Amino acid sequence: MRDRMTRGSAPTEVARHGRLHETFDLNDVNHDGRLTLGEFIRLIREHDSDMTAEDCQTAFDEVDTDRDGLIDFAQLLRWWSEQG
Repeated sequence: MRDRMTRGSAPTEVARHGRLHETFDLNDVNHDGRLTLGEFIRLIREHDSDMTAEDCQTAFDEVDTDRDGLIDFAQLLRWWSEQG
């Protein structure tokens, strides 16, 4: 899944970070700096249409480390980087 988002000619870490942030911002519908489960599902399915709702819920639970029901960019970046 991560490769689909960072595809290109050997992008630098900064470029990957920037693209992920752009994608985050595009899916943050109400622009509050956090993703709801629905916004997260939309982000994930844009890059991996085979993900089921259950798969997305599992991933959301992994990303939402403070268990507040929302994902900020730092949480997403940390999780995305771990997906390697």
